[in-house]
Amino acid sequence: MRAAGTRVYLLCSRRPIVAEFCLLAEKLSAQGYKPVLVVPNGLWHLLPKPLPPGAELTGTNSQAWRQAGMLCLAAYVAYALVRRLGRLARQAGLQLAADFLDTSEAIARGRSFARRILKLGPDGAAVLTADDRDIRVDQGVLSEARRLGMLTLSVAFGKSDVATDAFRRSAPAYQLASGPLKRLKASIARSYPQGVRSDADGRQVLFFRPGEYLALRRCGLLFPAPWSYGGGTADKVSATDEAAAATMQQLGVPGGKIVVAGQCSHDTLWRINQDRQRIRGQLDEKYGFSPSQALVLVALPPLSEHGLTDDKLQQSETGFLFETMARLNGKNVLVSLHPRQEPVAYQALAGRFGLAIATEPLREILPAAQLFVAYSSTISWAQLLGIPSVALEYYGFGYTLFANEPGVEPALTRESLYSLCETCLRNDKARKSMAEAMARMPARSLFDGEACMRLIHQIEEARK
Repeated sequence: MRAAGTRVYLLCSRRPIVAEFCLLAEKLSAQGYKPVLVVPNGLWHLLPKPLPPGAELTGTNSQAWRQAGMLCLAAYVAYALVRRLGRLARQAGLQLAADFLDTSEAIARGRSFARRILKLGPDGAAVLTADDRDIRVDQGVLSEARRLGMLTLSVAFGKSDVATDAFRRSAPAYQLASGPLKRLKASIARSYPQGVRSDADGRQVLFFRPGEYLALRRCGLLFPAPWSYGGGTADKVSATDEAAAATMQQLGVPGGKIVVAGQCSHDTLWRINQDRQRIRGQLDEKYGFSPSQALVLVALPPLSEHGLTDDKLQQSETGFLFETMARLNGKNVLVSLHPRQEPVAYQALAGRFGLAIATEPLREILPAAQLFVAYSSTISWAQLLGIPSVALEYYGFGYTLFANEPGVEPALTRESLYSLCETCLRNDKARKSMAEAMARMPARSLFDGEACMRLIHQIEEARK
């Protein structure tokens, strides 16, 4: 039996989802729900001030447990001791034991957090998360919510790509044919074949390291389709568009689990898209842009922040990108940073080429651009707005994310970047063709300002 309460818990365990869930919280309040933003204390600086009307805020650190009473604090201390034991095991080179302890502890702490801190109960309607494949605390909270009959919903917030997931698992600990514990990994592959995938080099890799797999199996939480958004343990998953939904199904997510809802931030884009000229005027005044010249917006790829490169290569790639953009369009270039990126790390480099770093969220300034340059799922935002994009596909990861996408030119080599941007920016025939292709996209049918309401409809249906 489903819970029929009004409290909706929004697990903001990833940086990009904080803004998405704050938008949803505002709409939930307007519909009579009581949104609870569950945000790690280290991400509180990403929250708007003031909070969305009617929203509550709960942290996840020791202070939250202490405020709940001495018994809760004692439980937190016990979990901390297990985490310490896991760190000691890792330092001793016992990765199997460390992964098993870390995963088991986090799931148990998540269940306890749901009971003791969030106090999930009859007044709860739903728990929403950024990704139901999280193997840490969120997984424990989802488990407890399902036990209580609350709807659990995974809200996709970007482009999920199985090749990227496989690339991030290129370390020997994941590889079937190399690294430690080969016999155990082979056994895991036989009993859990959906957890095996080939990476760009043809090597078979596991989605979980052996210790993680054993902990999840012990807890009864192995994922049916681990290589896809929505392939975890939530009841439902939202897809940003029909293409994303089709990809989920190809990767094993049941069609009945998928809800094509759009994206919360699309509602903001839809609203401010009506006011492009005012936004452009504000940016011109703030950053000193020439109103008569096109504006190029660059979303800086967070390669090192996502563990895809080291910091030195990140700075080198950033320097090349900034130099090319300055040569293309002078000072009428605005750089948008990923939530994981710190402005102080890039200000000097941007200043060297006369470029400005935006202080506004990307979704609030993108409509003012005439060209978007990125290696990010936010290219889909530009497509909705009808803005031509150049995708930075020259990083050599062995796969492309934006080949054959309407309105997008993939830069497969560094040498091609300038000319592609020049074409998209100044060739009227090419721009018209790209605009027409974007206008025919099926995703445009969801660009109506109602994405949040489609998610809320799922909660309402579950309460009946």
